[in-house]
Amino acid sequence: MATYTLKISINNIEPQIFRTVNVSSESSLYLLHHIIQIVLSWKNYHLYHFDYKNLNIGDLRLLESDGYDDGEIKLAEGKNYMLEDVLTEIGQKIDYLYDYGDYWEHEIELIAITHAPQIVGLPFLIEGKNACPPEDCGGIHGYKEMLEVLKNPRHPEFISMLEWLGGKFNPDVCKVDSINKELQKLNSYIRLYEKGFMKR
Repeated sequence: MATYTLKISINNIEPQIFRTVNVSSESSLYLLHHIIQIVLSWKNYHLYHFDYKNLNIGDLRLLESDGYDDGEIKLAEGKNYMLEDVLTEIGQKIDYLYDYGDYWEHEIELIAITHAPQIVGLPFLIEGKNACPPEDCGGIHGYKEMLEVLKNPRHPEFISMLEWLGGKFNPDVCKVDSINKELQKLNSYIRLYEKGFMKR
């Protein structure tokens, strides 16, 4: 088993939002989905898929639903594919789409591979830049509008926006320590998800 260092970035957004995380190369794409949800502080409310091109596998779109073939692109279940099946060389990338409404596109790049024993358990967040947009904020454009409202306490929507956000939101902060504590609960997190205790 190798340790993969992945850089997970939200596309087409300013300021830049990314997370650098160490994961096992034997993690399934289904497991990676849940890791992404935690490190970016998404809430797992919406559907997702992975898209990638691999010389051994071909063009695939991996969903959480049962696999089928639509005649143009293969659709398969993410539990059946490990990271080491689709990312084999440093610099390779796969795409991850979360929430078909707000349409958050992510790029996942393999930036390092090591076979050395890990001092801390995996997965482990190394670093991150900026907070993740809140769920259901309206995608990239809605998030930009939200930030503009929060910059101006005199804006007519300022108070209602702040209430909707639970009273506070700092777009410049990535709480690495808190995220790593949540990653330590990954197995429990997935069990709750699969039992339907988490909102979808």
